[in-house]
Amino acid sequence: MLFKEDSVARSQHLAVRDNAGWYRWTHDTVELTGVDADAFVDHMMVATVAKAAVGQGKYTTMLDERGTIIDDLIAMHVGEGRWWLSTLYGPHMVRWFDQHRDGFDVSYHDVTQTIDMYSVQGPNSARLMDEIVADKVDGLRRFQIMRTSIGDMEATVDRGGFTGELGFEIYCSREDSDRVAEAIAGPARELGAPRLDTLEVYVRALPMEKGMGLRQDYYGLTPYEAGLGWSVHLDKDFVGKDALAASHEAGEKRAFVGLEIDRDSYEDIAQGEIIYGRGIPVGVVRQFIYGYSVDKNIGFGIVDAERAPLGTRVTIGGNASPATVVASKWL
Repeated sequence: MLFKEDSVARSQHLAVRDNAGWYRWTHDTVELTGVDADAFVDHMMVATVAKAAVGQGKYTTMLDERGTIIDDLIAMHVGEGRWWLSTLYGPHMVRWFDQHRDGFDVSYHDVTQTIDMYSVQGPNSARLMDEIVADKVDGLRRFQIMRTSIGDMEATVDRGGFTGELGFEIYCSREDSDRVAEAIAGPARELGAPRLDTLEVYVRALPMEKGMGLRQDYYGLTPYEAGLGWSVHLDKDFVGKDALAASHEAGEKRAFVGLEIDRDSYEDIAQGEIIYGRGIPVGVVRQFIYGYSVDKNIGFGIVDAERAPLGTRVTIGGNASPATVVASKWL
């Protein structure tokens, strides 16, 4: 848990908001190839991912047969008939693909152990990147990918990240990982951009302030309940489509919302704690953290859409911490 008084976490957090910061990111990468790779990725995801040109990525979710989210990810079209799928749950993804690959000429495997990734984030991240990579990054659009080099090392750069700021991700060989870190560290020191070592800053606090959830926050919701309806393309077939369309037509009963603790002090609220409205359970907490840019305790929760609309005063957990239901984005 992050605390308001944690000066190291605060300084790292605000560096990304005001300047730049960098860190090694440990998500999983699944590589998908084959004659039917484009068709298969479209079959598994709610978005029309296959329309992404080579060198472009797209955010999407993956559903079970009930139409609820089991993963959210970035699908990167890195070559003809070749995709990199960025997820926190590579082995789960591979097993899920195994259940749905019949009729598709595809191959896929978890390449996490051969590919490493560093993230450079913040308003000055492009300036830092231009000191590191051989090709300028200024022209890259959101989720656009380019092949480049860092010294004599090959690298793939994606304009993206999980902070809500301008940012870039550097994919490299595991064998080159230490050298890539050294190449970033020098220019970063000159820019005053720290290497982040507080996991909860770059995995939770920074993204939460911008309304960006983790898979654990969205798990079991439909994309519409999670506020991700914009990513759904019902004009194509995908796993879970029929159930999703039916539940959407019936209307969403649950809502993914933000929560703010009224007290100025830090509140130690755990995932799974019950949200009460006038003493009656109306939802459950998905996560809580201290947001150093907004200087308040903020969290995500799942609530009954009718009983706990935005603005509702609630209490959380056995300590009855007073809170308010708000929109799930603070910056």
